[in-house]
Amino acid sequence: MTAPLHGARATRARGSGATTLSGTAWPAVTLAVASEPPAPFHPLVRWAFWLFVASIPFEYPGRSIPVEVTTLTGCVFLLATLIQPRRCFERIPTALWCFGGFLYLFWVSFALTGGAYVSDALKSFLALVQLLLIFWAATNLLRDDRITTRALLTLGLACALLGLLTVSGFMHLEDDAVRVSGRIALFGQNANRAGLILGSGALALIGLTYGRDHKLLRPRSVVWPLVAVIGLAMLKGGSRGSLLALTVGLWTFALSGRSLVVKLRNSAVALLAVGLLVWGAYQSPLLRARFARAEAGNLAGREQIFPAAGLMFLQRPFAGWGGGENKYELASRLPVQDHDRRDTHNLVLEVLTSTGLLGAIPFLLGTAVCVWGAWRARRGAHGVLPLAMCATVLTGNMSGNYIALKLFWLVLAYATAAGSLVAPRPTPQRLHRTG
Repeated sequence: MTAPLHGARATRARGSGATTLSGTAWPAVTLAVASEPPAPFHPLVRWAFWLFVASIPFEYPGRSIPVEVTTLTGCVFLLATLIQPRRCFERIPTALWCFGGFLYLFWVSFALTGGAYVSDALKSFLALVQLLLIFWAATNLLRDDRITTRALLTLGLACALLGLLTVSGFMHLEDDAVRVSGRIALFGQNANRAGLILGSGALALIGLTYGRDHKLLRPRSVVWPLVAVIGLAMLKGGSRGSLLALTVGLWTFALSGRSLVVKLRNSAVALLAVGLLVWGAYQSPLLRARFARAEAGNLAGREQIFPAAGLMFLQRPFAGWGGGENKYELASRLPVQDHDRRDTHNLVLEVLTSTGLLGAIPFLLGTAVCVWGAWRARRGAHGVLPLAMCATVLTGNMSGNYIALKLFWLVLAYATAAGSLVAPRPTPQRLHRTG
């Protein structure tokens, strides 16, 4: 007769959610303890988020109301999160603490530099508060694969629609500007911002189609007409920076693949896309002229803005010039003073001149944490797409200041969410313990 289970002890396996019963006469028995899955997101939350993503390409500078379209849809999304506040703000990303520190130091820098241009500083601050709330909620939503897939597909299709309207000449509200510059953008949008958004949408479509084990669009060739329309719209906009940003993102995508065959296929896809971009740029008289001016040292004023902004940082490296005042100070230092305020046209120079090292360190650290998440995501279901999109928007921020661009924070949220889904690699010490 077997001995009764006397003195048996129950131990819980580390990190497994299972209970093990062991005794002297009985073999070890593992009892699985079911963990309760997280509650699904409410349909209104999901649709409000997808609406916000769909609105990103459709800026409307000539609007009659003082609020941007994406700001309105962002507010709708944040209001929808109040249906499930605990679910939408369940996890606090590490990068959010860094960006929150930047917001606090934004006002510290503002006070130390004299507190000039209060209205400009307050406007920038409120915009950043909304962006950080969107970043926080979007990071939690994008941990859901279905929401992520549909959000990226929505961005890609919205960019394809914007490209189609731009190429077809459906509407131009800035005819005088088009005649002077030759650059075409729908609704009179900034061609550089529109180009960066269009390039990110094209990259999302390519990544969803070729960057995953299962096909999103069947057949895969369906994606190429959409990408072609987006590419033509980018060429009409004549943005050199956005073309370079998309090229960097495509080459990053070429590094992906779980096998040699997939890597070769992705490299061929990236090479084809880059080759078509280069060929289209060479066929465009507008871009040929703009690249020729760039070779001659004409960077649309950046050749004067960058040195002036760099000197401003060196003069006040600790606290900068204050949010708002830095733009007026920069305009006063340029030889052609046809504007009261001028943008730095570079994200790093923007945070350095506005908040100095005091605010730049936490901001850049938060950005680096997001990029690290994108790097980790390479081993997950999303592959290299988060890293490629990060490379695209960060490259775009070297020739433009897009700190207030909704796309920038959406990409950072995507990178953070995708990286958080990948389990860390087990170290040899950890393997020895579990063994």
